Amino acid sequence: MSGVHIHSGNVGRIAERIVSNELESRGYRVSDLNKEGTSANADLLAVRDGKSWQIQVKGSTHDRGCWFNYGHCNKENIDKGAPMYNRSDSFYRAQIVALVCVESASLYTCVLLPVTKAEELARLNIEREYKPLNKDGTKKKPGPVWSSLKDIPLRLTNEVRKQSMSQEQDVLQAYRDKWDIDDSTILPVNT
Repeated sequence: MSGVHIHSGNVGRIAERIVSNELESRGYRVSDLNKEGTSANADLLAVRDGKSWQIQVKGSTHDRGCWFNYGHCNKENIDKGAPMYNRSDSFYRAQIVALVCVESASLYTCVLLPVTKAEELARLNIEREYKPLNKDGTKKKPGPVWSSLKDIPLRLTNEVRKQSMSQEQDVLQAYRDKWDIDDSTILPVNT
C-alpha cells in the first residue's frame, strides 16, 4: 500500500471534497460547479432549506504547518486594492470562502468565511506582506497570500506587522470549523 500523496497538484480537489463531505453530513445538498469545466468564482453550490450558497474553496498542504492560502494576488490586488474573490464577470459569485489546510484525507483544518470577511483579511494580509517595499526599494512581485492560525514567522520583527497578523489570526480562529453556513453571519441567496 502506498502512502498518502497530497501536493499542490491535487490539494484543491481534495479540499473541495472535504468541504462537500462536511456540509453534506450536516444536511446540505452540495453540487460541484467544476464538474463540466472550471466555473469562475465558485467551486461548490450548497443548498439547504430553500437557500443556496456558492462557495470558493482554497486548499493548501500541511507541509508548512497549519497555513492557509487565500489565493494568489496580482498587481491590481496590490496596487489598486482589486478584490481577491469574484474577479470574473460571471453568474457564479462566491458568498463563502472555505480555507482548508490538508494534512491527510482525514486530518485537516477548515476556516469558513463570508466572502466580505475573506476580502478584508486578504486585504490586511496584502497591506502587510506586499505593500512594503523590498530592502532595495523595489515593489514586491505578486504571489500567494498565506496566513496561519497561530504561527507568526520569525521574519516578522516589526511590531505593527506582528499586530496585523495577530488580528488576522483572531478572526480566522473565530471562523474555524464554522460549518453552519446558514447562520445570520452569512447572507443566503434564495433558490
